[in-house]
Amino acid sequence: MVEVVRNELKYYINWENYNYLRDILKSSMPRDKYDLTGDGYFIRSVYFDSIDNKSFTEKMQGVEERKKYRLRLYGLDDESVKFEIKNKINNKIHKETAIISREDAKKILDGNVEVLLKYKNSVLNKIYIAFRTFKYRPVVSVDYYREAYVGNFNNIRVTFDKFLSRSRDVSFFEKPSERTLFDKNNIILEVKYDKFLPSWIKKILSTVSANKSAISKYCIARIEG
Repeated sequence: MVEVVRNELKYYINWENYNYLRDILKSSMPRDKYDLTGDGYFIRSVYFDSIDNKSFTEKMQGVEERKKYRLRLYGLDDESVKFEIKNKINNKIHKETAIISREDAKKILDGNVEVLLKYKNSVLNKIYIAFRTFKYRPVVSVDYYREAYVGNFNNIRVTFDKFLSRSRDVSFFEKPSERTLFDKNNIILEVKYDKFLPSWIKKILSTVSANKSAISKYCIARIEG
């Protein structure tokens, strides 16, 4: 079980600004542990929502304190999967993560949440209670490619997410029969940090046209869908 409380800022940037920022960051910050090739890496998330679309509605209505539930993997052949609760309070995120097996992820997508109980894990117990109470079910999967840079100071992490696509097919481990590319002209820049944003990062961001936005890949995928 992992619990992390962080600040999170999100921006839309164009490809020109991406290339400019990328050139600066790659000379001053290392890539994260998932980037084994230096070209970024694949992420797939399957998002869940309640029968009355609680997570989607709260985000669209601007509710300050809200939750999202998702399964996440970094390769279609992965044998383990992250199950996450992303708690959001304004610009602060509190992420709770537990690891489950590939087979159990398949069972959950088929509606069998009882498999969570065998882990005797506090995060998975929270997910189980929420899913049973509000009848959460998988609603959309989102794929993208992430380029991430990390720094030890203040635990800073800068990511570029691009080539976003979504599908109603939530089979998760298989290539869906149809995926729709969305937001193809924009890249999502995310900046995560602990207590404060270092001044040198602020300076870099101030040199480009970066539109700060309350971006939700989940909601974009639902709206575009």
